[in-house]
Amino acid sequence: MSAEDQNQNPENLNNTEGEIENKGSASGSVDPVQKLVEEKVKEAIANMKQNLEKAYNSRDEAMKKLAEIENFRKQEEVKRLQEEGKHKEALEMQLAEERAQKAAFQSRVVELTRDMELRSALGTYSFKNDSAFNMAYREIVEQLTQDDKGIWKHRSGVPLKDYVKQFAEAEENSFLLKPKISSGSGTSSVKSSQSSSGLQGKSIFDMPQDEVLKLAREGKLAKR
Repeated sequence: MSAEDQNQNPENLNNTEGEIENKGSASGSVDPVQKLVEEKVKEAIANMKQNLEKAYNSRDEAMKKLAEIENFRKQEEVKRLQEEGKHKEALEMQLAEERAQKAAFQSRVVELTRDMELRSALGTYSFKNDSAFNMAYREIVEQLTQDDKGIWKHRSGVPLKDYVKQFAEAEENSFLLKPKISSGSGTSSVKSSQSSSGLQGKSIFDMPQDEVLKLAREGKLAKR
């Protein structure tokens, strides 16, 4: 990984914010100029994270288009082999493609279980908007691993829910969340931005399958 890529890594951006705050708190007093510099740096880092989010989306869209082109190319190749009477070669190519699709499907199922669990954990916090939610999701999802029991954890070994809690409560990620609203009784409350409100009082049995799957991917189906 180049030095430039390391500087744009979300983890490194968070570390930079933490170092800035530690320097400010260690002095015991806050210099107005230093505070202004810290705020500007935080703002710049937030903008960099947003740019990374856009880059990720562009990458995903490009990969999707490449996959469509590759699939079309393979179909044309099978068609050509059949027209040339090379039925054995065409059949072998089709079988290889089916095996690849099966492996991809199994991998996708694993990813969906990870995404549902992560989105469910993130859904207990109130993010400013969908962009902030997706930014948190992308930063965490790349750091998750699955143990031999199928349990998703952070690569440090911390359980997924515990790591999400650490992430959401970290000062450097506060710009992603809505500010807590005082209830007047000494407590504060926030409303989750990714709750199961997507159901809107409807039963999942009355909904189209694609809509149910969409809600599941977004973590909006309440766990029983």
